[in-house]
Amino acid sequence: MAYAWGSLLTAVRTGAPAYHTVFGRPFWEDLQAHPDIAASFDALMGPPGHGTPDPEVLVTGGWESVRTVVDVGGGTGSLLAEILRARPAVRGTLVDLPATVARSGEVFEAAGVAGRVTTVGQSFFDPLPASADLYLLKSVLADWPDREALAILTRCADAARPSGRVVVLNGVSPDESSGPSPELLMMVLVGGKDRGLSEFRELARAAALEVRAAERQPSGRFVVECGPTS
Repeated sequence: MAYAWGSLLTAVRTGAPAYHTVFGRPFWEDLQAHPDIAASFDALMGPPGHGTPDPEVLVTGGWESVRTVVDVGGGTGSLLAEILRARPAVRGTLVDLPATVARSGEVFEAAGVAGRVTTVGQSFFDPLPASADLYLLKSVLADWPDREALAILTRCADAARPSGRVVVLNGVSPDESSGPSPELLMMVLVGGKDRGLSEFRELARAAALEVRAAERQPSGRFVVECGPTS
């Protein structure tokens, strides 16, 4: 992916991803065409520094009412595995493309939670497993421009009705944040961006979600919790 930086000037000028100008096809299509690159990307999107993901993902309330979690675009399942390992009463569903979820088995086996996980190989632009208590979007929305991000949020809202929660981790920042976005590479690759909370609030509202809480956790991660509007 290092060669993609050669398209940075075009991406900045147009506001659109320019990966295809270097590689001949859009980034996501290129991943599907090259499984070895896709596997490397999954590894890159795993825990920072190959550490253990933080399973504390809620802003409001405890886990007493959560029995089912859907990790939307959750890669090979490292975060979901840690959530289930920390909470034996919870069951999980991992949603990602077929080739990606196919690599999740060893992650869940190593965590000792394979018996409580269902994997669903599909796009998150398709209808999601419905009626779970919690839907997670970790490092997903910043990968996409507004139109696609809205579509993903809408799928989450539809699946979460009437009383599920949608939690966004990474990709949204407090409005008072300053400095360059850490998602510059994703802008170059796919046209994504980091969004301020006010901007995200408008996007969520268009998807029939309302932001109910947002906070920066002790780890430094900014978390936004949403619920479906009536």
